[in-house]
Amino acid sequence: MIAEQGDAGPDLTVVTVVFGPEVDLLELQARSMARFLAPVTATELIILDNGVRALSSATQRRLRRAYGPLGRFVKVIRTADLIDAGGARGWRSQQAAKLAIARHITTSHYVVLDAKNHLTRTADVSAFIGSDGRAHGAFHTYRGHPLRPSLERTLDYLGASPEQKRDAVESFPPTATPFVFDTALVRAMLDDIERRDAVPFFATFEREQLLEFFLYSGWVMTRGPGITEAIDGKSIPSPTVWPKAADLRGVIATIAEAEREGAFVFAVHRQVLARGDAATLNRIAEHWVRSELFTSLPEAKALIRRFRRRYFPALVVTRLAERLGRHH
Repeated sequence: MIAEQGDAGPDLTVVTVVFGPEVDLLELQARSMARFLAPVTATELIILDNGVRALSSATQRRLRRAYGPLGRFVKVIRTADLIDAGGARGWRSQQAAKLAIARHITTSHYVVLDAKNHLTRTADVSAFIGSDGRAHGAFHTYRGHPLRPSLERTLDYLGASPEQKRDAVESFPPTATPFVFDTALVRAMLDDIERRDAVPFFATFEREQLLEFFLYSGWVMTRGPGITEAIDGKSIPSPTVWPKAADLRGVIATIAEAEREGAFVFAVHRQVLARGDAATLNRIAEHWVRSELFTSLPEAKALIRRFRRRYFPALVVTRLAERLGRHH
């Protein structure tokens, strides 16, 4: 245990999902936690390995070194050990695993990160959970949102009333990381779904084409204590450089957003690092150095070069294995 919190207040586990092409991004996240995650913040750091090939022992050792003093609290779990996904891999299995992991967590809450997320300022438990025990997390409208049909499909599965559906479309939690889950509520949700449908959770998750964040928030709203009892409406800003903004102007704008919001989490999508031009990548590297994730610009650029060298070969292996899996 990193800290004995007991009855002193809410405690936290950090969960990150990764697959082969993202390992170097996970190493960056590990470096950021070694630098900025306050030592009393998390009881455990769980890596959900969703790759077609398990992370090698050498890779796991490299990651633990990057976590620094926190490395001894790292646990690696294969998503295949949490859910029976059959031939389904990739996005679907990693979504379900973010929920199934609750049965292996001992803390009151857990925060899910993507490999693209990394800390750029100091964070502790209060960055993720309020003093009243509710998870931080904002709400926004889904009117005109491309995920509105998925939200409504999930709410239909949960038996939401027309009024609940209208309220959700107007104001509902987002589907982005960091996302903080109440562990007991996730477990109750999993038990409820399996009891109701009489099949393993992932079978329902696939059959109904559910989305993990919508399912959790929707269940809390329709069958749990209510969303505002579990989530306090306080945002966790995480400005992200998305592929659609993968140029110098987009990076500069995202960094400015982070500074404006005082964000302690930043994110760079893997496709930005894989396809960005020299000026774009240089600006990202400069930001990492200024954020004290690296001691020099050459060191930051070395990680980007390593990522780019490995990314496309790893992606080819992943896609081929997924295709073969669907035919067996």
